[in-house]
Amino acid sequence: MHEDDREQSHEELWKSQEEESMRISTDEVCAMARRWERKNVPVYWVLLGLTALSVAAYLRGLIKLLMNSPAPWLIAGNVWMLALCCYVGWTLRRGPLKMAPAGPCLEFLRRGYEVQRRTLLGVRWGVVLFAPAIVALWWGGAPVLAAKNLGVQSARVLRLLAGPTPLIVMAVVLSFIWFAFWKEAQKVDREIERLDRE
Repeated sequence: MHEDDREQSHEELWKSQEEESMRISTDEVCAMARRWERKNVPVYWVLLGLTALSVAAYLRGLIKLLMNSPAPWLIAGNVWMLALCCYVGWTLRRGPLKMAPAGPCLEFLRRGYEVQRRTLLGVRWGVVLFAPAIVALWWGGAPVLAAKNLGVQSARVLRLLAGPTPLIVMAVVLSFIWFAFWKEAQKVDREIERLDRE
């Protein structure tokens, strides 16, 4: 009987410590919200810059293709990639999420994590939209054309690029991106659950 009481008191002590460690003070939540806001502003500008560069690169490539060779698969792939890049730019039009001076930090943090989660899952599904463009560019011979433009003369390398190797490599890369964004969304889900317990 005495052993049971001691075991029960240990269990109660463990549970009380777990509850104490789970609670986050208001100051800690506000500090987390400010860190989250500061971290996401440069991320937003980097994404916007990369999107603008991608739009410029695909637009330049499309113009060169239209002027030099009417290769329908290459044109279709470039148009598809250009449209995807424009769509990404359109989704970034709202700017980074900013904390209202009088707003509660916990609500800002929840909203921010929710936006981040939706974005991660959207990008994850958006990866699928790259597949048609990649197939069209491969089918049109873009890897071989790019290698020739870079001055590659090796018949072996050109044969390798004309085969399914570039398509397989891109499928592996897209699968890795899909998985990475899924894992990141899971981390954000855990953060949202942690905030919901507060």
